[in-house]
Amino acid sequence: MKKYIFIGGMAVLLLQSACNKMTIEDVDFNVTPDKTVVTAGEPVLFQFDGNPNFITFFSGEDGHKYINRDRIELDPSEIEQSTLSFTVDSKYGTQTNALKVYLSKDFPGLTQKDTVADRSLIQTHAWNDITEQCKIADGKVTKTGNLDLKEYQSGFVLAFQYKGNTQTTPQRTIIITDLLVSNKLKNGSLVEIKGDGMNFSCFDIKPSNKENNCYKKVVSGSLIQGTWSLIELVKLNKIQIQGGNNTHATWADNDDWLISEKMKLNSCAPDTGEAIKDINRTITSYSYTFNTPGRYTVSFLAGNANVDGSKVVLKEMTIEVK
Repeated sequence: MKKYIFIGGMAVLLLQSACNKMTIEDVDFNVTPDKTVVTAGEPVLFQFDGNPNFITFFSGEDGHKYINRDRIELDPSEIEQSTLSFTVDSKYGTQTNALKVYLSKDFPGLTQKDTVADRSLIQTHAWNDITEQCKIADGKVTKTGNLDLKEYQSGFVLAFQYKGNTQTTPQRTIIITDLLVSNKLKNGSLVEIKGDGMNFSCFDIKPSNKENNCYKKVVSGSLIQGTWSLIELVKLNKIQIQGGNNTHATWADNDDWLISEKMKLNSCAPDTGEAIKDINRTITSYSYTFNTPGRYTVSFLAGNANVDGSKVVLKEMTIEVK
């Protein structure tokens, strides 16, 4: 009997809860600008009717367009130029072709735990070898210039391979600086990724470090021969690897890879609006000044909300700035 009483009581509580659900008021809101054609530097006053809980303002300028509020990828037509550049200092030693440079559109990334699988993946992957384009010269400092990344806008992985062999003593030291991916948009804005934003992983095909660790990289302290060093990556945008020689315990055939995470050139942050009103403020107007000539779609997103949900309305208008 108590079981049925309990169930019946729960039903009553659920019914009461449903009855107590808060009603969300319809949004009563309108916007009227004092002018729709203005001179750059002249403020526009937007008058409001109604009193919604919140109002968010999108000016229609680059980075603040309501239509792009959920956009995380650019249309390729918006990108004017995408390039990769860096400087290579190849010093000491006598070996040739110590550094190889690769790009890939579809490298899936390392497991970081299965050395057999990761070694096979690196060695069998169809890398695009761009070493010749980089014009790296043995024993010299060389700059790559701006390498075109137009065909890699949907995403790419950058990889460096260092090869040192026991027939050359000592092996080369390679220092990479000024590593930069540059993405110039047609609207004039510039998006750049430096070396410390590429999230490099390392893999030593034939590990010669004391731990026999294929994934070892040096991020603090001193250089370790035959291991990629990222000690000065954040501060100086500098990466280096020092080869071994036959007087050191690390003397070995070095085959060391430095592999970035996948970078998407057409990725972007969603456009944002400015919250000009919340439930604790009452406003009847809003003033905004456009400083650059053009035609702007101005958007006001207004709404009411409570714990049970929300209702919103969108008001838009065109402002011409001369």
